[in-house]
Amino acid sequence: MEQTERSLNLHCVASTPQYHTSITPSGSGVKSPDTVEDTRTAEERGAPPISSNYFKSAEWSADGTTVITNSADNCIRSFVLPPDLLDEHQQPQELSPYYSVPSSEPINALALYPWYSLDDASTTIVLSSVRDHPIRLTSALYPGTVASYSLISPTTEEFISPHSILYPQGLGGTKFLTGSDSLICLFDVSRPGKDGPISRLPTIPSKRKKIVGGGVGMKGIISTMAVNPTGDGILAAGTFTRHIGLYASNGAGDMIGTFSVAGTEADRHIGGKGVTQVLWSSCGRYLFVAERRSTGILVYDIRVTGQLVGWLEGRNATTNQRLKVDIVAGSDSSPEEIWAGDIDGFVRVWEDPTAVAGGKKPFIEVRLHDDPVSSAVVHPMGSVLATCSGQKQFSPVDDAEAREHDDTEEGRVGGNDVFQRKVDNSLKIWAL
Repeated sequence: MEQTERSLNLHCVASTPQYHTSITPSGSGVKSPDTVEDTRTAEERGAPPISSNYFKSAEWSADGTTVITNSADNCIRSFVLPPDLLDEHQQPQELSPYYSVPSSEPINALALYPWYSLDDASTTIVLSSVRDHPIRLTSALYPGTVASYSLISPTTEEFISPHSILYPQGLGGTKFLTGSDSLICLFDVSRPGKDGPISRLPTIPSKRKKIVGGGVGMKGIISTMAVNPTGDGILAAGTFTRHIGLYASNGAGDMIGTFSVAGTEADRHIGGKGVTQVLWSSCGRYLFVAERRSTGILVYDIRVTGQLVGWLEGRNATTNQRLKVDIVAGSDSSPEEIWAGDIDGFVRVWEDPTAVAGGKKPFIEVRLHDDPVSSAVVHPMGSVLATCSGQKQFSPVDDAEAREHDDTEEGRVGGNDVFQRKVDNSLKIWAL
């Protein structure tokens, strides 16, 4: 009964139009809306669809006033929510980006300043990793680049583009971490330019050995990082090669241990082809691991490194596309929760996720989109949910070739079915 009541009380209070093509020119950014709304199917438009401008991710600012998104058109958008968001309206309010930061190449990762506040413009900044470019620090609201930080390969002298960026509160807002191929780096915000990181932590001793790393550490692209919320400075990092590493001193210290998530009992039930996100429980004892091409989320007890507690099943994430998961801290009156979007447009919620032995099914399932939900993130105050959706779309001419080459990080789910349904590339805000 509780599940039914929660599902019925969820209603949309704001939404963007459908994003099909972007009219934002490359440059320094704009403050005007940059979407073209077209709710017809591709067949009704009489033309084959192009690769759609879907939302790749969304996240809340620390003060809960802004949603920052990353889209397939290589653009970061800032949506400042209206102050009357939760007032009664007959129709959902239409959202348009307050500011957009375009890029010439795909954006691998982004991270917001941990004390982002709309009342202080100097805090409204975002880090982003753009392919073949330095890491850049830009304003989420105004034109111009604040600073850039170079991460250069010592052997090829090419820019290394991190696949993950972490801007944690534990480092005081003065430092940030990046994850790339078998490498974790620590940057000082006050040292922009070509100086590079203040520390480099290889996750394997050497790339030259016959057995890479000599069997020590973990090899692969660092796809995700998270710092333990209890303040002990333990950094958890995950790789596309299905390894988890734990490091001391917020990633600047020694390796505590590594373990693989492959070959476990959970692997036989929910599968997985590479870690895309790690999240700590609020108590700091458990680590949740989300993977691509998986039907669940792994739960590990970090007090005993590598001990699988169980898994959260029922999540349909059988795609290479990253689908972001969120954790909602518990209280005296309610337990901790995990919120996750799926490729079928559903958002699923697991209650008290650490109380698991074997598999655990979600206690809420509600369909909110017509395309994969790439992010489902709860407002810092817990009363509002933001979701975004979309996937790569292909014309039937390219469909067979697309299927053959669907091993990229940002895979697709659809295919010819795009001609039979509406494409859903949207950001929506829901009142809980």
